[in-house]
Amino acid sequence: LGTVVLGICCMTSMVADECYTFERVPDPAAVRDPLVEAAVTRRSVPLRTHDKEPRTSSERAAARGVVRVQRDLSGINFFPFLLCNVGTGCSILKVTSESQFERVSGTALGGGTFLGLCRRLTKAASFKEAMDMAEDGDARKVDMLVRDIYGEGEDRAGLQLPGDLTASFFARALSAEPKASDADLCKALVVMISQNLAQIAHLNAQVHGLRRVFFTGNFLRGNDLAMRTIVYTLQRMPRVVVHGELGRRKRDLLLPVGAEPTEAVFFRHEGYFGAIGAYLEQCRNCASAAEQGR
Repeated sequence: LGTVVLGICCMTSMVADECYTFERVPDPAAVRDPLVEAAVTRRSVPLRTHDKEPRTSSERAAARGVVRVQRDLSGINFFPFLLCNVGTGCSILKVTSESQFERVSGTALGGGTFLGLCRRLTKAASFKEAMDMAEDGDARKVDMLVRDIYGEGEDRAGLQLPGDLTASFFARALSAEPKASDADLCKALVVMISQNLAQIAHLNAQVHGLRRVFFTGNFLRGNDLAMRTIVYTLQRMPRVVVHGELGRRKRDLLLPVGAEPTEAVFFRHEGYFGAIGAYLEQCRNCASAAEQGR
């Protein structure tokens, strides 16, 4: 991971448009609405003349009205930051410099969980096939929402939770409702893993007093649906409030009331950081050896 961290720090500090996030993200768990997408596409997405519909993940996101926003962190001190590396599982690092970092958290949920369950539960045999299915699925046919348990009332049993918040992943499988499609199952798996990743990242950001989390790793590479789900989830996360003696001891670590939500940041050159970091490390080693030779 040392070379990955070094590559991230180098590209973030030197490339103005390396980092980005999303804004105006609708609920990724819902099925796509072709009529709404077509209307938004006509307004804001300049498609190639020979294309009848969006082809790339970024074009598909834009067709849904999602705005991809650049985060220029070059030329500023962006340390410390949290790095959420999502591969087969997930590790969360607190990075204090390009050469100093520590693993502060993580989870066994990740890309391996997603593909393994997809292969067991659906006909998808590859990651790409599973993600293609997920694009057309509706996770709400699989997951149980708060309104399914507490109804549509404003108070919702005193919990003050939005009705469309996920209450239980895959709980609709307990009912006698029509069987969910493979597309619905794949979408629900992406949403389940991504929402959990977002929550763990958010809680770690709160504990360490940070607002920005960098996301990287194989699971997120070109995975527009997972990235949008992470952003959507973080935008809805409440501030953590710790009561009692623990709250008094930890108060300086919590973000102030009214603070902006935890921001998820992604990278244009995700997948190249290990190679970039290894190259930089080798260059430094060669320079150091040359200096000692003098």
